[in-house]
Amino acid sequence: MKLRLLCLSPLALLVCLPVSASGLFLQEAVYANQGTAGAGDGVYTGSAASIWVNPAVMSIMNGNQTTVNGVILDLGVDYYDQDNPYDRNGKSQDYIGSAAMFHVQQLTDDLHLGLAVATAGGSGLDYSANWAGDLQLENINLLTLQFNPSLSYKLNDQWSVAVGAQINFASMDARMVKSDLASETDWALGYNAGVVYQASEQLTLGLSYRSKIEHDFNGNIDSDIGAKLPTDGTLITLDRYQMDTSLVAIADFSARYKINAQWAVMSTIQWHQWSDWDSSPILFDGTVNGNRKTVDLTQTRDWDDVWHYGIGAEYAINPNWTLKAGVSYETSPQEDASKQTPDIPVGSQLRYSVGASTMIGQTKLDMFYEFADLGKVDISQDGLGLGLANDYLLNGYFEGRMHFVGFALTF
Repeated sequence: MKLRLLCLSPLALLVCLPVSASGLFLQEAVYANQGTAGAGDGVYTGSAASIWVNPAVMSIMNGNQTTVNGVILDLGVDYYDQDNPYDRNGKSQDYIGSAAMFHVQQLTDDLHLGLAVATAGGSGLDYSANWAGDLQLENINLLTLQFNPSLSYKLNDQWSVAVGAQINFASMDARMVKSDLASETDWALGYNAGVVYQASEQLTLGLSYRSKIEHDFNGNIDSDIGAKLPTDGTLITLDRYQMDTSLVAIADFSARYKINAQWAVMSTIQWHQWSDWDSSPILFDGTVNGNRKTVDLTQTRDWDDVWHYGIGAEYAINPNWTLKAGVSYETSPQEDASKQTPDIPVGSQLRYSVGASTMIGQTKLDMFYEFADLGKVDISQDGLGLGLANDYLLNGYFEGRMHFVGFALTF
């Protein structure tokens, strides 16, 4: 077990990413209404973190707000081998911390400025050596940090609109095919937009969109001899790599209905365009049997779009304390066991969340616990190229789960 924290931000925020919901997305790090599994975040006015989902919500907040989020999670992913379960199983266990900051500044009665500094997504697994898939992957870390400035304008008492810029930083390193891939960084740009409609005093609706972001990594392989794979006799030595990865487009529809002074219910429907992630280009430069060439190990993903459904409720015990609960479900982007991979084993997911909020003077404290059941993911590889023998293909299943404990301060 490890505790991993990476300081990426000039604001000294600690940001670290695990394998996460819906491919590479980690939404727990940017929860606004903590304890509802993210339900209704796009129209929640009690936290500045809601601008991450929908920046148009700024227009219905009261004045300026600043929110600091923090979360610690226990991530476990186990691999069980069907062919030789006694000495080929794998286990990745990590404790990971993340933090983010959000600020809303009212410029005029109708115009608001927002700034979010948070994670966009990533991957972090460490199976260690001597498991069934150690020639494909021993560990990987994809860490991201996003600066997301935005502007919101209130058109009238019912409609508000907003646009923002995604400025994304990413760092990646991995150990695979018996070689260390040197840490590389990359910057990429995208945009986001949103609209909020206040249908009545009780009902608020929001629709938002975040564009796709693509990162390209080019670096050295940290090894004196590169990678010598035990294949069908081919001798391969690698010294450079190229990799691409994407955070695909995501659309969110959020709703919140205030039943009375004590009860409110909220819901979210999201669409994640993972069908746009058909493959992960992976190129290695080196020598094959003494001849210089590029080895193409591009990983076919062929994922489907993901649908996310969330529902939550909150109950105000008194003016100082509110209890919250929520549940969410995500469809699987990949049901074909032959196309699963050890870097991001994915299936359908369920999340259960509870939380509470209270006032400490003029500051609101939110706290939550969430359990994510990542389910059972079958894998049955039928070939990886390079003449890799069947002994090095994976035939088994992954089981994953995450425990989250988080807090937020809003002032």
